[in-house]
Amino acid sequence: MLYLIISYLILFAWLAWKKIDWALLLIIAFLPGYLIRFSVFNLPLTLLESMIIIVFVFWLIKFLKKNSFKRLWLKIKKTFFNYNRWVLLFLLVSALGIIISPNTREALGIWKAYFIEPAVFALVFIQVFQKDKLKKTWGKVSGALAFSGILVAGPAIVQKFTGWGITNPFWADEATRRVVSWYGFPNAIGLFLGPIIVWLSGYLVFQVFEFFKENKNKNKNKKSFLMILVLALIIPLLVLAVIFAKSEGALIGILAGVWFFLIFYPNKKLRLSVVIFTIVALCVFSAWPLSGNYVKNKMLLRDRSGQIRTEQWQETWQMLTNSPMNFVFGSGLSGYQEKVEPFHQKGIWLKDYNDPDWLRKVLYNPEYQKKFWQPTEIYQYPHNVILNFWTEIGLLGLITVFALLVIFIKNYFSLKNRENKIKYLILVAVVGQILVHGLVDVPYFKNDLSVFCWLVLAMSILVIKKEDRFIPKIKSKLN
Repeated sequence: MLYLIISYLILFAWLAWKKIDWALLLIIAFLPGYLIRFSVFNLPLTLLESMIIIVFVFWLIKFLKKNSFKRLWLKIKKTFFNYNRWVLLFLLVSALGIIISPNTREALGIWKAYFIEPAVFALVFIQVFQKDKLKKTWGKVSGALAFSGILVAGPAIVQKFTGWGITNPFWADEATRRVVSWYGFPNAIGLFLGPIIVWLSGYLVFQVFEFFKENKNKNKNKKSFLMILVLALIIPLLVLAVIFAKSEGALIGILAGVWFFLIFYPNKKLRLSVVIFTIVALCVFSAWPLSGNYVKNKMLLRDRSGQIRTEQWQETWQMLTNSPMNFVFGSGLSGYQEKVEPFHQKGIWLKDYNDPDWLRKVLYNPEYQKKFWQPTEIYQYPHNVILNFWTEIGLLGLITVFALLVIFIKNYFSLKNRENKIKYLILVAVVGQILVHGLVDVPYFKNDLSVFCWLVLAMSILVIKKEDRFIPKIKSKLN
């Protein structure tokens, strides 16, 4: 196996030297490559991080051949545009998580994989693709993401009908089957595919509108039609994989992200259609007898997973407020499980909100006790986007994340060019999906997810930089 990995990396290195843009796209296409793990001189590595390191080293060598280190530093400082100071602070604060962590070795690995390598990837990505036309870059990246999505969705769909590769007996059972694809747990599918589905759906809508504008150019029409057809085939497959994984948080996030994109898309007819459809859907849904109770339980976190999450958040809050040190600095990278253990409950009684006699039955009925007792484990993260960042990189780290989000949103309102604004709106919808799903899960602290988040940041910067080039041209024509 190691020889195959080495052979692949040699070929990848050759590609990175010859066509670094293709190598970057290959990294996006193989984001789940972090699951392929190996060691070199006792140094643990993944295929994904190996590709990122190779690309960065080759880009650095080529840059330093023509430029000085001073020029390199100036280039890096300008790369992240108006995010610069906050990106730097985010990386510095995350480094504090290593010092605070009770597990220094593991913390170093997480810092490298979830912060430094994704930032390095974004740096090289921006430097390489800022010279290309945004339209081409967007198409290439969307294609790479579509391939990556199929790479995960394909095995998941096969698992639904065969049970192949599902090691957990409960998930493997046909009656309660939840697919896991290449991952070890079902929610990983929703976490990865959810934002990709929103990205591709937004791009599909954009392509459809562009298709009807390009009547004069037959060649462009053919390309647009082919892109529309491919996206229309791929997106349902990705959605099916999320459904088969029973990742409800991801599905709600997808609906929220797509709805947000459509309602703000600069087309009055589309907006009106979305509003009408939303009203009709809500009326139909509310008329369905079982829907009201289902939605209420989900929204108020009264179902099984919701009650487990609530207990977990309470334990996390107790840990954070136990001391000023914990409140300010969190638990450190990879320190959450150890720090929260003193506050952890081994199990909870699942409350039946539909039974007013629930408490008495739990106290005195042994059968009822067995039915409603739910053992709980200490998860690696608190499963809430705010608490995730707070515990891992402290309160200041959480503030930097919030600042980056504010700048991200402000940049959207600074755009004037219609096409650029639509593409940026796709990114806003993607972030919306991540945040909605992140209310009950961990949408960043995973190798592929962290790189994807930095990819979104990089694409937003490319859109802004293209806008800055576009505005002076307009002004010069007017003058």
